[in-house]
Amino acid sequence: MIIKYIIICFLCSFVFSSQIYKEIRIDNPNSEIVHILNQNGVHIDHAHFSKGEYLIFVASSNDINIMNSLNIDYDILVDDLEFFYQSRLTDNYTREFGLGSMGGYYTFEEIEQNLDDLYNQYPQFVKEKISIGTTLEGRDIWAIKLSDNPNIDEDESEVLYTGLHHAREPMSYMNLFYYMHWLCENYGIEEKATEILNTRELWFIPAINPDGLVYNESIAPNGGGLQRKNGRQTCSSTPDGVDLNRNYSFQWGLDDQGSSGDGCSETYRGSSPFSEPESQAVRDFVESHDFPIALNYHSYSDLLIYPFGYSYENDVPAEDLNTFIEYGQEMVKYNGYALGTGPELLYPVNGEACDWMYGEHQIFAYTPEIGGQSDGFWPATDRIVPLAEENLHPNQFLSIHAGAVISAELETLEGPYLQGETYPLYLLIENIGLSESRGNTTVSFSSSDLNLDLESLDISSIDGRSEIDFGEFGAFSVPQNIDNGTVAFINIQVSNSDEICKDTTLEILIGEPEILIEDNFESDSGWVVESSSSAGLWERAIPNATFYEGQDVQPGYDHSSDGDYCFVTGNGVSNSVGFDDVDAGSTILYSPIYDLSDYSTFIVSYWRWYTNNVGDNPGNDLWKVEISNNGGNSWSSLEVTSQTDNFWKNIQLVMNSDLFDFTDQMQFRFIAEDIQYPGDSGSGGSIVEAALDDFSILVFEQSNTIPGDINYDLAVDVLDVVLIVNFILDTQTPSGSQFDSSDLNNDGVLNVVDIVSLINIILDL
Repeated sequence: MIIKYIIICFLCSFVFSSQIYKEIRIDNPNSEIVHILNQNGVHIDHAHFSKGEYLIFVASSNDINIMNSLNIDYDILVDDLEFFYQSRLTDNYTREFGLGSMGGYYTFEEIEQNLDDLYNQYPQFVKEKISIGTTLEGRDIWAIKLSDNPNIDEDESEVLYTGLHHAREPMSYMNLFYYMHWLCENYGIEEKATEILNTRELWFIPAINPDGLVYNESIAPNGGGLQRKNGRQTCSSTPDGVDLNRNYSFQWGLDDQGSSGDGCSETYRGSSPFSEPESQAVRDFVESHDFPIALNYHSYSDLLIYPFGYSYENDVPAEDLNTFIEYGQEMVKYNGYALGTGPELLYPVNGEACDWMYGEHQIFAYTPEIGGQSDGFWPATDRIVPLAEENLHPNQFLSIHAGAVISAELETLEGPYLQGETYPLYLLIENIGLSESRGNTTVSFSSSDLNLDLESLDISSIDGRSEIDFGEFGAFSVPQNIDNGTVAFINIQVSNSDEICKDTTLEILIGEPEILIEDNFESDSGWVVESSSSAGLWERAIPNATFYEGQDVQPGYDHSSDGDYCFVTGNGVSNSVGFDDVDAGSTILYSPIYDLSDYSTFIVSYWRWYTNNVGDNPGNDLWKVEISNNGGNSWSSLEVTSQTDNFWKNIQLVMNSDLFDFTDQMQFRFIAEDIQYPGDSGSGGSIVEAALDDFSILVFEQSNTIPGDINYDLAVDVLDVVLIVNFILDTQTPSGSQFDSSDLNNDGVLNVVDIVSLINIILDL
């Protein structure tokens, strides 16, 4: 009996270890090689590539044998990927949402336990887990709901998050647990968490493929297992199973490039659409709910993919495609993931979950691919939290925009805005969410600086992705006693207890500025460069354009309409986008020193170009602008961003002496950096290019307001006394600015003391 057991264990060990996965690189690839690989059943999984230079992907032993038979040259970067992943995983690590025993990742049993723990710890937000179906091997596929009334089916917009279609992608569910904990822990603390739980019903299916996960646990209990598919026996060797993310009915089996009919292929699509109980469970659950939007998490490649993935020609209707792109651009705003369809970013797929959700049910479904090429399928233990954190914003965004998101904006004529003048206001109300608003929406207006002729309004509902243009809705007037250079505000408050609303503000700059400094860099004007970077230094030059996959990286022209020169980082000429960009440090551009001691307000204006979204680690680095009032001995921040704007963008910043003293030693500096962070790919940050043009400083003359001039006739006399007496006797009501002008002792009350102060002013004139 013992001998029999040993033999069985030996055979199992042989089967488990027979499929070795490697990371390989093909140099100088072309479309023909990729086509040959696809046609011969080589699954190019999570490719990392630079067009025409190299192609890096994960290959199984079967794939290696096929490439050898085809005489395709390749280099092996990692010989045993499972062993490599295991070497980076540890149990000696803690974090705020619980440690998993599988190198920091949860086993399936721990997934079940953590769902129970969430329910037990936060029953006011979490519904007890429910089984939406069972797997081929009889395991439950669990779903859990989060909301402020989790046990009641309210009339609230629903959101869907899924993980682990592929068993070797555990970050897909670790990220979801991080988000669930964030919501529950921050309710009543963070406004965003409170709004989401109060107005949405969030559903999570963390593990669609439990059988594959349990198999990985059996062959690699400390993490790193590379089984992708479910547990169905489909191959005489390995890998067994059906790729659940090729088993959905939309465009199922369209071709053998986007999926495979070979049961031994990593992308085997199954015998028929929804042949697998796991995909059936997802289908039935989705069709019993009304999800307008979903995230189906995978890993890896730092991507956000939207439909359709089955064809290079995307036939998503233009309006919906615009929504996919608009939402997608916002979701990758901070993590720098590349946005596009599967064929644009990786390869065609068919029978895929997001295509099915959108193609059959009009759900705006996305596939985030968490982690970069260096992270792989099993990121190092200490990368779990950072990767979850970089997807917090997309998760929040999805929750918010599933329902109505209502805002109102006021616009007016272009300035300048002068004292004593009246200007029209135009109102636009917009719902940028996917669902029609519920309940009543109220819009109201206020200003402590300007006189408003605006009335609040109520709206019963507004459709998703729509706007209401009210045209000219009111007006504002500028008081006579407001100083030039004052930034006045009109606040627009939007309220709806059932939906998420956003307040906005219209800024009005009072007075007409004059140009003090204007520099288009056509000649040397004393700007100085300092750098700690090894390349990509600021230089005044006629810029040379560089491009990456159809997008501009470095400009090929300056901004000035009558010039050629600007400041640009690394203006070397090369076909490589990475040649002479900012590398391994910062390059700093210093302005001359300016005398602004005679002014209380000024505007600094400049046009900038900044690219930070291509290369190994997109979105890592920063553009900074700083100001000094002591000739560069100390600096204060004016602008910091990692957002790519690969076009000439105008920045105008209003500076007020209330913030700090204006002196004769004012200086500005502009910084572009390339900094490496732990976990980065390659030898540094992303490709960084920047440019600066048309720098200017605008100032304001001092206002001619006269203390005690309550009627704003530029004189202080008996007419002002009569007016303040009428205010005190309530025969006239002062405007806000008139009250301020009348309250001469600044005690917040109009009385005889203010009359005495006014008479003293008249007698002193």
